[in-house]
Amino acid sequence: MILILYKMISIVHTINKSTITFDINYFKTFLTKNGKILSLDTSKTMIGTALSDDRKKVALSHVLIERTKLAEDLNKIDTIIKNNKIDAAVVGLPLNKDGSKGRQAQSIITFAGSFQKKFFLPVLMWDERFSTKGIEREMISTGLKKKDIKKHIDCASATWFLQGVLDRLNYARIE
Repeated sequence: MILILYKMISIVHTINKSTITFDINYFKTFLTKNGKILSLDTSKTMIGTALSDDRKKVALSHVLIERTKLAEDLNKIDTIIKNNKIDAAVVGLPLNKDGSKGRQAQSIITFAGSFQKKFFLPVLMWDERFSTKGIEREMISTGLKKKDIKKHIDCASATWFLQGVLDRLNYARIE
């Protein structure tokens, strides 16, 4: 009886692996020991990417994808997934200052749905309010020129909020 119940839970968990969640606790249940997490900072024109290390401790800036058509964007992401043992993704959700979902957030949720349908990976939607502004301030304080900031801001932002997710997964008490 216990074995049957365990198998049923395992099947439901596997089916639900292809899910989009806002709950980091639920997301954590899908992570494997050695896979990496892909982070996506998506805008109308660019997708900044970052990857975790195998141990899911450190976020590393990856590549900048210039957006074209959705299918082409997803094919570029597919290459990243296949080449890097990705087992989950974090998508930055640009909420309004008051925490509500505006037009841009709805567009990103739609993108995350398309991503999830193609790759069947668990997706965590992560509040990325102020990540771009925060990282931009950091870049300015180091003396980077505006053109260099513009070139690197999307990947840096993806790295910034992925590191926040990793820190929360590894060091914060999650209840």
